[in-house]
Amino acid sequence: MRWQADDDPDARIRKAWATLHTRGAIGEGLGAGVVVADGFLLTCAHVINAALGRPKLAATEPTSQDMLEVVVSFPSQGSERHAVELASWLAPKLEGEQWWDGDLALLKVSMGASDVTPVPVRETSGRRLSTWYAHGAPRSLVDVYVQVSMGPWYILDPGYAPLKILPGHSGAPLWDRERGCVTGLVVSTEPDNLRSYAIRASEMMKLLAAAGVLPTLAAEMSDPRMRVRRGELIAALDVLSERNLQRCAERLGRVLNLPWFPPTCADLVDAALCHTRGMPTLLSTLTAHGVVAQQVRDVAARLGPVRILTPDEYEDLIALLGPAAHLEVRAAARRAVPHFTLPVADVHVGTLIEDLEDRTSEPGVVPPVIQVIEEVAAARQENGDALREWSQRASDRLGVSPEAMQQCRWSAKSRATARTSQPVLRVWLWATEPSAEALQYVVRLYDAHGHQVSTWTGGDTPRTRADLCADLSEAVDDLDQYEESAGVEFLLQEGFFGLAVDQLPTHAGPLGTRPVGLDRVVVVRGQSVRRSGAWKARWEHGRSSQASPYVLTDQQAANSILTSRGDIACVIASCPPDQHDSALALCRWLGVPVVLWHRSGNSQGLTEALRAVVPDDWPRNLREVVRRQRAEALYDNAHMGAHLALLWEDPSWAPPRQRLTNPTRMEGGSV
Repeated sequence: MRWQADDDPDARIRKAWATLHTRGAIGEGLGAGVVVADGFLLTCAHVINAALGRPKLAATEPTSQDMLEVVVSFPSQGSERHAVELASWLAPKLEGEQWWDGDLALLKVSMGASDVTPVPVRETSGRRLSTWYAHGAPRSLVDVYVQVSMGPWYILDPGYAPLKILPGHSGAPLWDRERGCVTGLVVSTEPDNLRSYAIRASEMMKLLAAAGVLPTLAAEMSDPRMRVRRGELIAALDVLSERNLQRCAERLGRVLNLPWFPPTCADLVDAALCHTRGMPTLLSTLTAHGVVAQQVRDVAARLGPVRILTPDEYEDLIALLGPAAHLEVRAAARRAVPHFTLPVADVHVGTLIEDLEDRTSEPGVVPPVIQVIEEVAAARQENGDALREWSQRASDRLGVSPEAMQQCRWSAKSRATARTSQPVLRVWLWATEPSAEALQYVVRLYDAHGHQVSTWTGGDTPRTRADLCADLSEAVDDLDQYEESAGVEFLLQEGFFGLAVDQLPTHAGPLGTRPVGLDRVVVVRGQSVRRSGAWKARWEHGRSSQASPYVLTDQQAANSILTSRGDIACVIASCPPDQHDSALALCRWLGVPVVLWHRSGNSQGLTEALRAVVPDDWPRNLREVVRRQRAEALYDNAHMGAHLALLWEDPSWAPPRQRLTNPTRMEGGSV
């Protein structure tokens, strides 16, 4: 019984199947090939070498005279053999003892009036594929599974059928019957391992493009749903003007390195569907056509597992991550998307990114691959901003809602902070007036995980400064047991930020007493946070490499500038001492998280002196620079460092809200 196209999903590959022989030899053939365009077929270069009796990895391009010894047959047409010409040669190149690169040959063949038809070549998300022996007989079918991709190769696991891949399979196409296309070409098998290799479709397409051969585009989609989606995409693009359609086609052709520009809507859709990164590239060409882009995006979301990054986005991401980022990305994936199962082992970070791309999400929701990149960015000390800029561009093109991206980024940074936070001592302090000797306080020590370790409290009864300093001495002794710490935070009420808390004396053993800010970082914070959205947004701006401080010298001008500019995260308050309270109130109202000022001076040159204190990388080093200034001042009251105050409202330092509730009921007593 003869197979018919309607009941055989493999009918098309059977018609395109070619078997290679040495002229005059009998037998089933030395290897296989596949017709990919009218009059052209692809096979492996080492199959040509075998037909010529040359060493397997011979690199020299065969001559026209050599090629007279190579003939092909088409099993679907019978045993007739046809002469071939060499149209393009990608020599096999030895890489190590058991590995090689290249290994493709494009042959030109005259098939006359035969019924041989080419098949489309494109990468797909399909993992379960099929191939056949050199002669393409149905009973030689081998089911394979693509385990991982590695550079130009697929690593195959032929463990899903009783038949194995053998040397005679070289040049045989990997057939994705569900999507009706060839997605690779079998090249080798390891003799002592049930593992084989194939050249990826993208490498095959590069050779065709370099040779100027137009491959077959349209795939016979056996899936009726895919046929419907294709029609919807064509209908969505059909509203574009001829000029706009031409521009989209030209841009898509350039990005995907196509040797031609698709002339019609149908050709444009087929070109996008035939490339593993075609759909995101098509969407990137429609940025100026919002309604059409949204329609295409909605259809693409229903296509099933497809790549979501354009080639440029993918290449930029791999470069930003670096070749050794596999373990880093895996760890980030376990944190960001713990419910996804990833391959047990891999050697290339690009494969892991592609696996994450396969995990689709609803339109408007942050795709898992973007979630993971945000997780990597949050954990990195260097290059995090560049990765965040990449994910922002990608999410904007993908139509992810800004609110979803904001939440994703905040979650990633919160998890990173929880992993990298340092022990910190927090001192809640109240008084009836800044100069009062009667104080109420609570001192709490938190470990690197944000867990409360110890508490010192003066209770509801006001205590003296000496009592505070005694408890503070015990607390900093415990804090100093840690190898590194974030120092001491004093949480104060509005109007009390001018207190010289960094100069509070603490016990120093045989040295007597030393100011608490001499040996460790000391900053002040507020006991309440207003407009937390603006506060967090400014803090994020402050983390970027473009952040620079704003010098506040005039209250009215500062009000206008800080209100209109939400990117200012650091303020140098160089104003008269009697304006400090109002300046700080303005900054805190507008969500400015970092303010530096001099408590007691408005001398000539103070502005420049304060500017000199703030380093270019102030988000990382300002606290330590201020500590060194205080240490240089020591007991010299005329030194500027003796009067520096630093408000540092870092959102990532905040422990869970239930731990911040203060036991008193005074105004400002809860954070």
